[in-house]
Amino acid sequence: MVKKLVSVVITTRNRKKDVLACLSSVYANDYPNSEVILADNASTDGTTEAVREKYSKVKLAVAKENLGLNGGKNLGQKLAKGDYIFFLDSDTMVDKKLLTELIKTAETEEKVGIVCPKMYFFDQKNVIWYAGTYVNMFTSQTFNIGCDEEDNGQYDQVRETQFAPTAYLAKRSVINKLKGHDETFFMTYGDTDFGFRARENGFKVLFCPTAKLWHRLGKEENSKTIRSLGYNLPMRAYYFARNRVIFMKKHASRKNFIFFMIVFFPLFTFYFIAKIIFLGANWKFLKPHLQGTWDGLLFAVTGVLNQNRDYR
Repeated sequence: MVKKLVSVVITTRNRKKDVLACLSSVYANDYPNSEVILADNASTDGTTEAVREKYSKVKLAVAKENLGLNGGKNLGQKLAKGDYIFFLDSDTMVDKKLLTELIKTAETEEKVGIVCPKMYFFDQKNVIWYAGTYVNMFTSQTFNIGCDEEDNGQYDQVRETQFAPTAYLAKRSVINKLKGHDETFFMTYGDTDFGFRARENGFKVLFCPTAKLWHRLGKEENSKTIRSLGYNLPMRAYYFARNRVIFMKKHASRKNFIFFMIVFFPLFTFYFIAKIIFLGANWKFLKPHLQGTWDGLLFAVTGVLNQNRDYR
C-alpha cells in the first residue's frame, strides 16, 4: 500500500548553511513518500541558489519581501500536495525516523490533528529542549516541558499538549479548517496560535516522543544570554512583546485577559527591561521591546493593530 504523501515545508531567511544541513537530514529520512518545499523569505545570502545547485528536487517558493515565519509557512503551503504538512524551521536537524514516527502517531485516531516531536539542544544531544508545552492563560508564560533535563525516558509517553514551536506535523483536515497560519503575528506566537486554534476546533495535539530533532540552540545560550528571553534579533524582541498581548486577547477568557493586562503585563514589561539591561543587550533590544510593548498596549485598548514596517 502506498504511504500517504507528506509535504515538508521549511521556512527560512538568510540561513544558507543551516538550510543545507537541514535539507540533508530531511532527505536522509526513511519515510518513503515525501516532498520538500523551501519557503524563502527574500534571502540575500545566496540561499536559493545554493539549494537549487545541491537539491534540485526541492520546490522553491520565493517571496519578494520578508513575509515573516507565518507568511512563509502560508507561502510554502500553497505548493504542498501532501495529506500531511510537516512545518519545520530551518535551524534544525531531524532524526531519520522522524516522519515515520510522526505519521504513525497521527494515524492512531481520527481526532488527532497535529503531532509534535521531541526536541533537543544542538550542543548537548541528549538534553531536552521540548517534550510538550504549557501556556499559563493568566500570566501568558510559556513553559517547555522537560527543558534542560537529560533524556532518561521520563517523557516517553504519547500525550496531549497545547502546541509545538519549531516543528509540527498537521493533517490536511486541520490545514483546510484553519486556513493556514495567522499572519498578524508575523513571527513568534504563530505556532502557539495554530495549536490553540486546532484544539478550539476539536482536534487533538499530541506529543510524540519517538520522533526526534535537534534545534540549533545551545543549552548555555538558552539560559545565560539574551536568547533566554527568546530574542536573537531586535525584530524578535518587538514581536515577542507585541504578540504576547495579541495572543492573550485572542485566546484567553475576557476575565483572564483583563487580569493579565492589569497585573502581569506591567510586571513583565519591567522584568524584561531589567533582564535586557542586565544581560548587556541595551538599546539594541530595549528599543524594539518597548515599541512592541506600546503597540501591544494600543491593540489591547483600541483593537487597532500597528503593523510596524521597521521590523520587517
